[in-house]
Amino acid sequence: MADRSSGLNQVLARSFNERLIMSLLLQNDGMTRLQLGQASGLSAQTISVIVRALERDRLISKGEAVRGRIGPPTTPIRLNPDGAFSIGLHIGISVLEAALIDFVGTPLMLKSSPIGNFDAENILAGLSSLVVDMTEECGPVRKSGLTGIGITMPRNFDDPTLSDAVHDIDLEDEMRNRTGLEVFIQNDVTATAGAESMFGAARNLGDHLFFYLGRTIQPRLILGGRIYSGSIAVPHLKMQTAEFPDFNALKQAPDQVGPQMATWIRTCSEGLTRLILDFGKFASVPDVVISGPVRDDIADEIVRLTRDEITATKPETSIAASTLGPWALTIGAAALPFHTRFMADMLY
Repeated sequence: MADRSSGLNQVLARSFNERLIMSLLLQNDGMTRLQLGQASGLSAQTISVIVRALERDRLISKGEAVRGRIGPPTTPIRLNPDGAFSIGLHIGISVLEAALIDFVGTPLMLKSSPIGNFDAENILAGLSSLVVDMTEECGPVRKSGLTGIGITMPRNFDDPTLSDAVHDIDLEDEMRNRTGLEVFIQNDVTATAGAESMFGAARNLGDHLFFYLGRTIQPRLILGGRIYSGSIAVPHLKMQTAEFPDFNALKQAPDQVGPQMATWIRTCSEGLTRLILDFGKFASVPDVVISGPVRDDIADEIVRLTRDEITATKPETSIAASTLGPWALTIGAAALPFHTRFMADMLY
């Protein structure tokens, strides 16, 4: 991530007040100048100056004026989806993934590529190729609006050889030189939790728990707008490849669900129930968001089973499925440049 302790640079050049307004617009579908002033505490004159500047840069757009109320018509202001674009790259164990998203987090293009030999040059070549494909296919307008590249990967790959192959690369420097774009790097689940808070199911939540499901259940605790990560051992959930679905294949052919899916769903629900109850012993968190590389109906079933188990013990807990879909890790990567360049809150 960019070093935010060393003062402003070209990445962080927008003023805090501008970032505050964009953060408010990201959390709301539309706000008037009056509402922006009330929510931000800024004067009407300051709001007007900021709105003009953001409108000039095409980062916001005005909706239709609302009439029929007492006083002059009010005009809602929204983030312009076409105001900025970002590319996200995710490094998995056997596949590289790429996503192009717009300024409100909508995925416009999704691609994947098998890694083959897991070594530094193959990884760099594969990532560079995905970026070239994305920039060539997205068109000149979107290409000119690219704000950077986010890259995510697991904290470790369960294999020291694989981990060394990635961690020995200066990914930020290498990819910046190869693409000419700013590069931001973060742990995959942490970045995904951030994207969920920016434009997913946690967009309007305060303190909450975020879980990502895969070979293990990976939790993130969000308190006071900051993401806290840690290692929580759940040995019985550390499943081998044969015991859970091929998630990469599932993304390409989501209807092909093997019989092991039902077992995986039950195992996830049981593990989530225990973890939520354990977290509740030291932190009062009212909301839970669950994400994973599966289609919506499978995620909804996990949420339903977990909610049924939790209701008896913690009926006040709200549990929801992620809205980022099975490509959540890659969308999380794509959110990194937006967060660093435009948002006021420091999630990571």
